[in-house]
Amino acid sequence: MEFPTLHAVQEELAALLNEARTEDGGHDVAKIRSITGTNAEKLAKIKALSARVAELKAMGEASGRLSGDGAQAFKTGVTGSHKSATTNTAHGAHQWAEDTAQALTKAAERNGVKALTSGSVDAPTMVRTGLFTMPTNPARLLDLIVNVQSVPGNEYEYLQQTVRTDNAAATPDSTTKPTSIYTVASEQDRVRVYAHLSEPVPLRLFADHKDLRPFLESEMSRGVLDALEADIVSGATGGENVVGILETSGVGTTAYSSSIPVTLRKALTAMQNAHEAPTAWALNPADAEVLDLLLTADGEYVGGSADGGFAYSNIFGNIPRVVTTSVPAGSALLADWSQCRLYVRQGTTIDVDASGALFDTNRAKFRAEGRFGFAVNRPAAFRVIDLTE
Repeated sequence: MEFPTLHAVQEELAALLNEARTEDGGHDVAKIRSITGTNAEKLAKIKALSARVAELKAMGEASGRLSGDGAQAFKTGVTGSHKSATTNTAHGAHQWAEDTAQALTKAAERNGVKALTSGSVDAPTMVRTGLFTMPTNPARLLDLIVNVQSVPGNEYEYLQQTVRTDNAAATPDSTTKPTSIYTVASEQDRVRVYAHLSEPVPLRLFADHKDLRPFLESEMSRGVLDALEADIVSGATGGENVVGILETSGVGTTAYSSSIPVTLRKALTAMQNAHEAPTAWALNPADAEVLDLLLTADGEYVGGSADGGFAYSNIFGNIPRVVTTSVPAGSALLADWSQCRLYVRQGTTIDVDASGALFDTNRAKFRAEGRFGFAVNRPAAFRVIDLTE
């Protein structure tokens, strides 16, 4: 698929690089005549165009996977969090940007401009947007949320079901059919910013250790997503965070009953009686450990099996479980995770700054941030389980 906006930016960037081309096939920033300002300003202009091309390419590739408002936002030119495609999705665009950046870095070094300057890059392992299938073995809580939607602005609106009363029944001819009650409420909310900074890092380390920058980007991106996950479970109302499942009105509860295995099985029974189809469990590592270490009177592990597998299928059924510190110790969650939605205004990005006082000390600082919202569309599909005596 071709996009005029992408072509226009590519042509502008190509024209500038052609002006800067040297006889040996390299680039000389000082030769660019159509940009006024210092060499650093010229370099910044070229980098901005390069980043824009990469973004547009990623958006184009991601558009085939966006659904709902996300796809419409791309078609109408409203930019949202379309950089949140998978790493594979944006690989071609990212590689193109890396190739251009290498040429720019060589040019900058010849003209006395720092190779690492202020700017932003896409963080690794971004949150995908659209509807997708839950993985067979989900590794973290965010993997359970299969409904992820791009939003074009700061605010969003969603419907939350508050009542579900099924009264369908066999009815004789010429009689009034029973009325079922399905009440939904329109809710408004806004995205929140999740961010943190790195300590200042000496620039020489990036030249000496090529794996330092991707390491920092990966760690900082993970930190943002960990904070988001924790709030998706426990975020309190009235704060600068998304409102979590534990704080959502209408979520089901199961009280502790004699033991952790018994309590978990009773929670599953409650979901089945409510005609819910849970897709995953979520437990804290401490509670998962208690289960794994339960012993029989003969000293055998209750959860053990002859082939070394896990034998709690009579409790968990064939529903996968995720062990995560995002769930508080002493609690567990059982839910149909398709009944909540993650809103993405801006996927996790990494900004780099080496200016001001950092320039004087030859250091750089990283900032990772993203803008996210969260909604529980049907609270009855979620159940909080108390595992404490």
